[in-house]
Amino acid sequence: MEAVKAYELQLELQQVRELRKTLELKMKELDYAEGIITGAKSERKIYRSFSDLLVEITKEEAIEHIERTRLAYKREIERLRGKEREIMEKLSKLRV
Repeated sequence: MEAVKAYELQLELQQVRELRKTLELKMKELDYAEGIITGAKSERKIYRSFSDLLVEITKEEAIEHIERTRLAYKREIERLRGKEREIMEKLSKLRV
């Protein structure tokens, strides 16, 4: 029974790590996008997607959106790291 529980925890740990890595990659994409936006010429138009609608936004609105998204990703990454530690603790207790 413990082997099954350990296997389930290993799968959960793998899923949490993959999700965290995906969010970390999205953070890098945000950094890249912010670099493009801040380095963009003032006459370049910036659009944001809302459902099936594209809306033109200002450079400041785009940067604000990136910052809010970055904060949300950071919170989620920290939550996932905590869950990762929790799962690893459970695994170590099962193996002892």
